[in-house]
Amino acid sequence: MVREVLRVRAPEKRVPRKDCIIAETPLHILSGHDDIITCLYVSVELDIVISGSKDGTCVFHTLRYGRYVRSLQHPSGSALSKLVTSQHGRIVLYADADLSLHLYSINGKHLASAEANGRLNCVELSGCGEFLVCAGDQGQIVVRSMNTLEVVRRFSGVGKIITSLTVTPEECFLAGTKDGNLLVYSIENPQRKAIVPRNPKTKVMISG
Repeated sequence: MVREVLRVRAPEKRVPRKDCIIAETPLHILSGHDDIITCLYVSVELDIVISGSKDGTCVFHTLRYGRYVRSLQHPSGSALSKLVTSQHGRIVLYADADLSLHLYSINGKHLASAEANGRLNCVELSGCGEFLVCAGDQGQIVVRSMNTLEVVRRFSGVGKIITSLTVTPEECFLAGTKDGNLLVYSIENPQRKAIVPRNPKTKVMISG
């Protein structure tokens, strides 16, 4: 369902109130899957809603009017686990069942495929949108090109399973591990044409 967020007139300063409310009636109800929806992507700029499902399909709708655009099917029909889309219109699908990554254009053209070489718990975009940052049970952070899925760089980590990951606008990676550690990688990327670390520093903070 797509719901509209409505702006309300700001009340008097003495009376606290939210500036926005969510409409009770859905703006659109989007359909097209036969099983649980496992991942979503929404872009106002691209006017697109992309949903991935356990049925192995990826369905595109317009955000503004809720119109069906197209569907993609995972090459092996595996349930989709993760979905990443860049502002440049590149889409990556990942499935735990076959541990594979598949790259498509926004028009649905298949561009590349690659083996993940282990279960991925995190798949994120770099700040510039040109790189895919992956991490998981293998304990590594792997940076791939969003044009070819080729590996650009690997960070060995500390051999721990990585369960969470975020990428800052400055292209720093923060990774959380299964045993409660936080890994912080400082990366130099002045021209944003490639992620090229120079003496990457790893800091470990133990929580709890």
